[in-house]
Order: sequence, then C-alpha cells, then structure tokens
Amino acid sequence: MKGLLDKKLILVVGKGGVGRSTVAATIASYLAEQGRRTLLFQFNALDRFGSFFGKSPLGSDIEELAPNLFGVNTNPKAAMEEYGLMVLKFKRVYKMVFENRLTRTFFKAIPGLDDYSVLGKAWFHTTEMNDSKPKWDSVVFDMAASGHCVTMLNIPKSITTTVPNGPLTKDAGKIIELLQNDQQTSVVLTSLAEEMPYNESIELAEKLKSQCNIKVSHVVLNQIFPDHFPEPSSKKALTELLSKNSERANQSPALTHAMFSRDRYNLNQSFVQKFQEAFAKTPIYKFPFVFESPISLKHLSTFKNSFTIQKP
Repeated sequence: MKGLLDKKLILVVGKGGVGRSTVAATIASYLAEQGRRTLLFQFNALDRFGSFFGKSPLGSDIEELAPNLFGVNTNPKAAMEEYGLMVLKFKRVYKMVFENRLTRTFFKAIPGLDDYSVLGKAWFHTTEMNDSKPKWDSVVFDMAASGHCVTMLNIPKSITTTVPNGPLTKDAGKIIELLQNDQQTSVVLTSLAEEMPYNESIELAEKLKSQCNIKVSHVVLNQIFPDHFPEPSSKKALTELLSKNSERANQSPALTHAMFSRDRYNLNQSFVQKFQEAFAKTPIYKFPFVFESPISLKHLSTFKNSFTIQKP
C-alpha cells in the first residue's frame, strides 16, 4: 500500500459497520510482513483482532499476534493510568495524584478526557523508545465510528484552549502536530460502495479537513461484490433470462440469487465511480465481498492482494 510504509500513525476511519477493524487488521498485517514492527490499536471494542489471528480476545495489555505484529484493546481507565505513570514515573505517586478525590473531580470537568487518554496512549506509542530505537515503526489505530472519531481528534485542540499550561497541554500540542503532519500520519477512510456509506464518507472527509486539518490519504472500499456474469460468460443464457423476464425470479431460487448478485455488482460499480470522482487524487483500494464467516487470517491474505492495485 503505497504511502504507508514510512508512517508512524495510521488512522482507520469510517462509519459503523463498514469493516474498519478488518481493514485495520489487514493494513497492520501487511506492514508487519514488510518488516515494520507494528502495533494494532483499538479501544473499548468487542475484540475481533485476536480471532483474526487465531488468538484469544485482546485486552489492555499488549499481546503478540504474529511476527512483527502486536495488538492491544485498551480502555480509558487503563490509558489514563499509563499516561499518569509516564508523567509521574512511579505508581505510588500516580495513585496519590490521579486517584484522589479532588483530582478526579478536576478531571471530570475536562471535556472528553477519557477519549483524550486513549488518543494520548496511541500517540505515546509512536514516541516510545526501546534501547535508543523506536519501539514501534507503525501504530495502526482502529478508530471509533464517524462522529465519535471527529470529536476525539478535536479533543487535543480543546485541551490546549481550556486547560492551564502544563504536561497535559504540552502533550496535546504534540498530538496535534503528529495528527496534522501528513509525512508521519495517514488517514485511511473505509466505506462500502453504497449510498448511505458514500454520503457519510464524504461528510466525514470534509469534517476531518475543516475541523481537524486532517486530509484523507487512502480510501478502502470494502465488500465489493464480484461480477458473476463477466463477458463472455458460460452463464450467458441465465443473464439473458434475467434481463428479459425478471418476474420469473420469484419462481426460482437460482434466479433470485442471480438477480441479487447482478444488482449488488451494478450498485457497487456505480458507487465505486462516485468515490473515484470525489477522491480523484487519492489511492483507492477494493476489498472483495467474503461469502464465509467469520473473517480469518486466510481472508486477510486475500485482502492484502488488493494493495497491489493503486486504483480500482
């Protein structure tokens, strides 16, 4: 996938239900295979990353998923504790400062602090060192759905404008710098090639640019239906029957499924074209529809083949 092999942070964004986790796992697996030590990062999620790689569900501790590939499913409490320990160095001091009643009351008054702690943890991993070398070459962040995503990415700006100067605001400024630096950060917009996901994707891309000063760098269109009746086709007779007498589909399950396949393919292709027009200068990749469940490592390998194509 051109343009991702040198990025510190990769944000995978999109509306709910379009396959962000699948895309994030595919990208992370691809980067790991290219020799980059990669952290696959999610939060408060019903974990799927573990099952993708034949492992137990991920928790707040980082676990190895494959060679060069690790994963974590954090939560605001765990992220806040890690941030506190990073700043204060010792757990006893952390408990004295972060877990006393006055501090908790102060934190509750800071808008979006839970989300900030999660975003800050992702940022921290991009800066983490191990024996004078970066611990992670890439962090792939499976972000929240569209609206929550924009809110989360705006929180560092809110922190810098509402919280007195200190470690919190200093780190918030560094997070903003990372997010807005397209040499270090990429945003992969995930969608389905259908009307509602298309409309929400356009809206999300505009909000990211206007509110967060972040531009979409790649687009992945998930669940693209195959052309079951390519020309020339051995099922030409069935194709002709579909076009001439669609009413007969009610009498035959085979015709019903064939019509569904034809219509989904045509729908997908029409919205692929819309995405190409809307994101004319952005690399676009297509992941095929998978007719099996659940998604596994075998399917991720199929999806990675899509990265050899620059645009559909």
